[in-house]
Amino acid sequence: MNGSRGNGETREAILDATDRLLTTRGFRSVTMDDIAGEAGVSRRTVYMYFPSKEEVGLSSIDRVVAQTYARLAALAGGGGDPAEVLRAVLIERVLRRLDSVSAYRQSLDELFEAVRPGYMARRTAHMEREVALVAGILAAGVACGRFELEDAAATASTLVKATNAFLPYSLSVAELGERAKVEVEVRRMAALLLKSVVAPEPRRGAKRPTRAKPTRGKPARARARTRGAK
Repeated sequence: MNGSRGNGETREAILDATDRLLTTRGFRSVTMDDIAGEAGVSRRTVYMYFPSKEEVGLSSIDRVVAQTYARLAALAGGGGDPAEVLRAVLIERVLRRLDSVSAYRQSLDELFEAVRPGYMARRTAHMEREVALVAGILAAGVACGRFELEDAAATASTLVKATNAFLPYSLSVAELGERAKVEVEVRRMAALLLKSVVAPEPRRGAKRPTRAKPTRGKPARARARTRGAK
């Protein structure tokens, strides 16, 4: 065991070791002893951080989601055109996940199957946080006139669900190996979704209707009578 590691470093080393093992083996065949040996720590140390192998698998998924969310939050907080920010967030939430699991995509289905009950509960919390982030982008876009929509939270939920179709748990192993193809499709989907929320621009040369200014002096009827009397 490497005693120089801090608590956070040891936990990360265990998760890194798990990811490496999954590149060559299915999750069900990996044991806690395997994880400990790959991480260079004792089996007891692994159990200090994770009460079960399932929790190791769930934490590996959680880490991917947390890293993805940090990137999305950075994009959302970077300023710029809300439409381009939204486009980047919708695309990145898919591609960042794909890149994070690409090395062990062959084992991904088995991992999700093994931890499914716990994963489904956590997945709800993960999605709610990303929906809230997207809703914030939409609200900012509405405030500056870039977006046109009625309910930012409901619209955000729809946008997130639409792009969920491209997340790793929704794709086959073969599809996970075709990143370039998935990127083309998710960019197309993002473009279609943007069209549904971006406010239409006035046609070139079209003038906005203006209200007639009130005429000073006599009322219109009085002026008409005055002209008629002349």
